[in-house]
Amino acid sequence: MMFGSRASTKPRNGEEENPFLLSFSDLMASLLAIFILALIVMMIQLHRKQQELDQETKRIKLTLVELLGSLEEIKETQDAIDSALSGVSLREQSLIALLEGVQEDLKEKGIEVIVAENGSVLRIPERALSFGLGRFEIQEEFHPAADAIGTALLAALQRPENLVLLDTVFIEGHTDAVPNTREMGNWGLSAYRAISLWKFWTELPGNCAPFKELKTADPTRSGGEKPLISASGYAETRTTGITSSEPLVEGRSTANSADRRIDIRFTLASAEKKDLEGLGEKVSEMRKKTQKLIDRLKENEP
Repeated sequence: MMFGSRASTKPRNGEEENPFLLSFSDLMASLLAIFILALIVMMIQLHRKQQELDQETKRIKLTLVELLGSLEEIKETQDAIDSALSGVSLREQSLIALLEGVQEDLKEKGIEVIVAENGSVLRIPERALSFGLGRFEIQEEFHPAADAIGTALLAALQRPENLVLLDTVFIEGHTDAVPNTREMGNWGLSAYRAISLWKFWTELPGNCAPFKELKTADPTRSGGEKPLISASGYAETRTTGITSSEPLVEGRSTANSADRRIDIRFTLASAEKKDLEGLGEKVSEMRKKTQKLIDRLKENEP
């Protein structure tokens, strides 16, 4: 009986079960499951990051496209501004050439005039044409010079290449600082001086009457043509800065006879001016657009 009992206690298949092996196997299976789960989570996160990166890349590309468009627009506007400014500069140079041509013609006749204020004014000094204190009439001794100046100026203005440059030619009358008791004071006196020269040229003796027929040649002007030449007075507000004083009676102060003069002022007709005004508005719009792009880029700085 005891022999039989011992035989019945032998393990089946000749092996004993190993609990350590079972525990290690379960642990490895669990770790593998965790690893697979972590890998899946990581892949999902990487996918999301890739999507975010793709969206960010797309957004940056769109921003760069907008920025490039703005830069191209800025370059086009800069080119247009350069072109307009070059046109204005060429007109200014042509005006200087016009005035210097009149100056040279008169110099050959022994009459000196001055090209002043950056080539925009033909100044007639007192030795060529002067006025008595408080007077506006063209004195007889200055008739030959006044006639020669008008003739040279008319010849220049009748040339189409010169006429097309101009918007207005002002005959400007000026006075010294001595108060004038006549009606309108020095303002009226200066205007009468300009009108007096205009009438001398166009009415009596009227050797330069074709001045009346000169019109602006600017095709862009609204309202059509207008007379090219106008007369205006500035009293004592625009002095020459030249010292040429003479004593006055009754103990009064001295007067500067160099300021009792006529200036011929030329203003340019510039088609480019309207272009520049339009370009100014465009530049303002581009500045706002560019600032928005800059702000957007700053918002996404790391």
